[in-house]
Amino acid sequence: MEKIYKIIFILLAFSIFVKGQNELQIFEKHFVKEKKILFRLSVPDRKTFDEIKNGPLKVTRFESQNGSLNNAFLLENLLMPYWEADTLNWLKLLRKDNNKAGFVYQALFQNKGDVKLSPEERAKQEKMIFDLLLLSCDFDSEIAKACGLFFIDSTINNNTKYVYKIDLHTSPITSKEVYSVSVNPAVLSVNKKINDLLGKSKNKISTIRWNALSYSDHYSGYNVERSEDSIHFKRLNKAPVILLSNQFEKNKEFIIYIDTMPTINKKYYYHIKGINFFGEESESSNMITNFNFPVISSVPLFDTVKVIQNKQISLKWRMEKKAETSLLKSYFLMRSETDNGKYISIYESKDKLMFIDLKPLPANFYKVGAITFNNDTLFSYSRMALIIDTIPPSSPLGLKATVDKKGNVTIQWHKNSEKDIQGYKLFKANAKTEEFVQINNKFITDTTYLDKLNLKTLSKKIYYSLAASDNNFNTSVNCIAIEVKRPDTIAPPAPVLNSVSSELNGAKLRFTLSKNEDIFKHTIVRKNESENTWQEIKLISLKDSISSFIDTTVKYEQVYSYLIKAYDEANNCSVSKCAALKYETGFRKKLTEINYLVDRTLKNISLTWSYKEIGIEKFILYRGNAKEALTIIKTMDGNILSFTDKTANIGNIYEYRIKAVLYNGAESIISDPIKITY
Repeated sequence: MEKIYKIIFILLAFSIFVKGQNELQIFEKHFVKEKKILFRLSVPDRKTFDEIKNGPLKVTRFESQNGSLNNAFLLENLLMPYWEADTLNWLKLLRKDNNKAGFVYQALFQNKGDVKLSPEERAKQEKMIFDLLLLSCDFDSEIAKACGLFFIDSTINNNTKYVYKIDLHTSPITSKEVYSVSVNPAVLSVNKKINDLLGKSKNKISTIRWNALSYSDHYSGYNVERSEDSIHFKRLNKAPVILLSNQFEKNKEFIIYIDTMPTINKKYYYHIKGINFFGEESESSNMITNFNFPVISSVPLFDTVKVIQNKQISLKWRMEKKAETSLLKSYFLMRSETDNGKYISIYESKDKLMFIDLKPLPANFYKVGAITFNNDTLFSYSRMALIIDTIPPSSPLGLKATVDKKGNVTIQWHKNSEKDIQGYKLFKANAKTEEFVQINNKFITDTTYLDKLNLKTLSKKIYYSLAASDNNFNTSVNCIAIEVKRPDTIAPPAPVLNSVSSELNGAKLRFTLSKNEDIFKHTIVRKNESENTWQEIKLISLKDSISSFIDTTVKYEQVYSYLIKAYDEANNCSVSKCAALKYETGFRKKLTEINYLVDRTLKNISLTWSYKEIGIEKFILYRGNAKEALTIIKTMDGNILSFTDKTANIGNIYEYRIKAVLYNGAESIISDPIKITY
């Protein structure tokens, strides 16, 4: 038995006092009541037990006041097991429970083990007997007292604190202290409430369970009680129920108790009571109710599965054994598209065992589930029902197409939402008014199709439309056709650059633009002789109808080349012939920044100016008034930008103008007159 079970009543539930490594160990637990305290002792092994059996214990009580011990009272002088020849006490126990008392008596005085066993196996057997002896003491205070492990102090005052000292007799007149404990009787002990009892029932079997490990500090065993009216309970177990574990359940926490309920269709009520280490029962735990439901021995099945007008499916079901049909908690109907697919519940009822599926699928597989009152589920075999589909799918949506310059067309659309789509039919026409022709020989199962256009045709546009077909070859209405432009790979006629000439305000281009219906824009590009790239200087849109353009950004004595480009809607480009020009007019811009200052004290007029052209040889200054014509009054070097006129006469209004002369012979336009009142 030792190899199979390990008794969970490990003595950790007791307080431990150790006097030394080789000295006596005692485990103690006490329970305080009104006017008395119950004490329960235990020891870790048979050797220690034999010490206190042969050298009895003495229990002395002291009153504890302000840290001092007073009023010593000898509570027990010879605490030990009943003597082997104490016929009076042993007979009393044997009459009460012969088996238990007989086992304890043999364990105390005849625990020799089987001589046929090996020393190791014999030692295990003796240890097992001793553990069972201690377990018997847990369930019966009289047995514990017979083993010398239980005593009561009935002479207490609940308002006085006590210290109990236990001494081991080493001789008839000497003893040594092995244990002491402080007790406050004002704090009464209580048994822990058991409130986690759970239960379930199935096939006449009632199973109850609770977490015994969480109560191990309070109870060593339990009694299970059953009632048929929730008031009068009877104990079911003959011996206390304890938590047992084996080598495969070392961390076991729960006790599971199984009871057979005798009567069908009847409620049974259960609770448990804990047995504390003083042999006393606790209050009743929470009560649970289990119902003894009838045993179900069949499964549900379909009576009829009928298709109505190819639109609806009527189903009826029952249990295989008709008498069991009304013994189920509820039924539910499930449907799937395939026999081995995912089934979804579509209906549930307790007593209405029929259903009309108003929205069936093309292919329907049905199963019935029956839920017992024990919450078990029984399933029927599947039944199939088909709906012949005559309704075409909806027209495809999202049709679009892109085409490259080589005529490769990528056509795409959205996938239809119907689950029975077999594929798509693609149609093409050169005009919306023409008949559309299907271009695919097999159903298109994807949502993308590649087509190739013939570019050697006068037709500039192509039209596509799409239809969807289901598994029954029902075909939708064609979707709205989309328009696709064939790629244009031919450049438009080239524009003509007629002339480029130098004007005072820039280089003037005269040209003839390309005339074509798909022209998108024209651009004028220019390149300086010192540049490597062409730059766009003018964008001519379709709205512009010009035939000339003046490039005002040119610079004198620079050589420029010009081109005109024409673009169609496909970005095909044609280019005019190139025209070049060295920009030179013989004239430069006139001076515009001229300032003056009149000084009547010094009798002169001062002029200053600036001119940003380069290569200035000289400046020519002109003066005139109402009486004198405009004449040259001074010619100055090109690096001089000021002049003081000392020949002016007071009382006249003078007009000054300036002209620049370059080394290359070019001249600026004479400046606007500067009128000065002197």
